[in-house]
Amino acid sequence: MKAFSCLIIFGVCFMLNAQSVHNEIISIAPNEQKEIYIPAYDTDTISLRISLHKTKKAKKNSLLVYESLSTLKIKEEFTKVFETQFMASKNGIFKLLIKNENKNSVDYDLSYVVNSSKNKKPKIGFLQKQDTIYGPAVEQFIDHKVVETQTVQNEKFYINSTSNALVKGGKNRIIIPVNLPKNTKEWYYVFTASREEKDINTTLSSFDLASQITKLIKDDASIQSAVSNLSPPPGANICDIYLIQSNTEAELFKEKEDFTATLEGSRENFKSGIVKVAHTEKSFLGIRNPDNLYGIHIAIEIIAIIERTEKVKKMVPKPIITTHKIPYFIE
Repeated sequence: MKAFSCLIIFGVCFMLNAQSVHNEIISIAPNEQKEIYIPAYDTDTISLRISLHKTKKAKKNSLLVYESLSTLKIKEEFTKVFETQFMASKNGIFKLLIKNENKNSVDYDLSYVVNSSKNKKPKIGFLQKQDTIYGPAVEQFIDHKVVETQTVQNEKFYINSTSNALVKGGKNRIIIPVNLPKNTKEWYYVFTASREEKDINTTLSSFDLASQITKLIKDDASIQSAVSNLSPPPGANICDIYLIQSNTEAELFKEKEDFTATLEGSRENFKSGIVKVAHTEKSFLGIRNPDNLYGIHIAIEIIAIIERTEKVKKMVPKPIITTHKIPYFIE
């Protein structure tokens, strides 16, 4: 609401400028200080008076007055009363900084009058700001993320040829259930296929994907980089591998019926390699030998990347959050 007064002379209303009057008692502890803010428009005059409340004795008090948007500064030391009058050079805020340099708390009577050059009172607003500093470190339990590997399966299989499966009743398809441990983040399988069993035995003995990844990873962000640095095992012949995500689809695959597989983790005409799978629910790997004449030996290793959180003791700097208000002039 605008504050103004009207002086009527011979029936004519003459507008008078607004005036702000402020009175308060402030108490300041020994060697502490207090800030008081006074808003003013350009050319406003401010009359300021500070005195000891109820004539209390004080040996020394310091006062600093400055205007945030101008160059006015008044530094004064007083023991009983301080009085001054000054003019604002532009729209802005005057800041009074009163410091009690005595050994005891002191109460002050503070009063000021702002005679505005406009027909409204100058106003001040405050923005709240938080600052964070860190004190001495204290011992605390904090969450520590641990990434590790676990071998789920490591074995070999023989899969008949398509003609053998058709004529002699052999199987040219197998289903491998993938049962992942708790807290699995993602998993990988390493695969190789060959008609020669001795080649598969040799390759299978060299499988150790879990320990190889463990040596390379430093955190979860480096897992993919670690895997990309590994050399895939040798492979001589091809198989089709399908990632299947339900018992029903797995049975359809086994019975050579139409089935649905997930592209992620599925490979066709695959000799060897390391394959990443992000799907962590129970699933199956369906493996098929597409060769009409020859059976094939395969070796497969499945490893899970496990992420868990454990509590560890650590010295942690204690945050100290302070809240303060920043004044601004309301135009």
